[in-house]
Amino acid sequence: MLPVAAGETGFTADLGRRHADLFEAFYQHPFLKGLREGSLAREQVLHYVGQDHQYLTAYVRCYGLGLALSPDREWMRFFHDGASVILGAESHAHEALCEYAGVSYEEAQVDHLAPSAQAYVDHMMAAGRDTLGVLLAALLPCPWTYLWAAARFTEEAPLAADHPFHGWWDFYAGRYETDKLAWTRSLLDRAAAEAGPAERERMERAFVASCHHEVRFWEMAWSLEDWTPPNGS
Repeated sequence: MLPVAAGETGFTADLGRRHADLFEAFYQHPFLKGLREGSLAREQVLHYVGQDHQYLTAYVRCYGLGLALSPDREWMRFFHDGASVILGAESHAHEALCEYAGVSYEEAQVDHLAPSAQAYVDHMMAAGRDTLGVLLAALLPCPWTYLWAAARFTEEAPLAADHPFHGWWDFYAGRYETDKLAWTRSLLDRAAAEAGPAERERMERAFVASCHHEVRFWEMAWSLEDWTPPNGS
């Protein structure tokens, strides 16, 4: 299943086609496979929740940067509404995983980022010091990969009511989130149409880097990555 439907046009459609291999790498990673099969270890689930909570906090700050760069109220509304979803509704996905692990959401939260998560945040914040288009291109892979994966999984087989991670999958397969992704892509398409070749190139680089960071975020959760030196000392 490609991330772009046949016949779609525009900057983001081109990105989806050119970099479909990164979407596939995201989908095939063992961590997401474990989410599909309900086979993740408790400590992997908790490591993911703690890191994702910190990452999404940084994501909201990036929306604040977007607000500052916004040329009009439509853009402002986009970033305002997106921040509201993350600060409110998106916790439902985390809470579903915490229920599986048998802990409260508060108990799963951590006060620092693992190396791969920190690198992703640094990348997004750097994009926020460029143009609005570059920032939005860096932010797009997070919702796009998740919603595409949820749509693919739920289309391949009905989501069982007793699936261990039912609440997580159900959240990302929701209609509201799908509409928000369409809005994000529409704004980025518009920004790309108004940008020059050099800026569009930076936008694509930011998008590709974030796709790689998404895959590495799975690897971070899968391997329980922390700041322990490789030699274990």
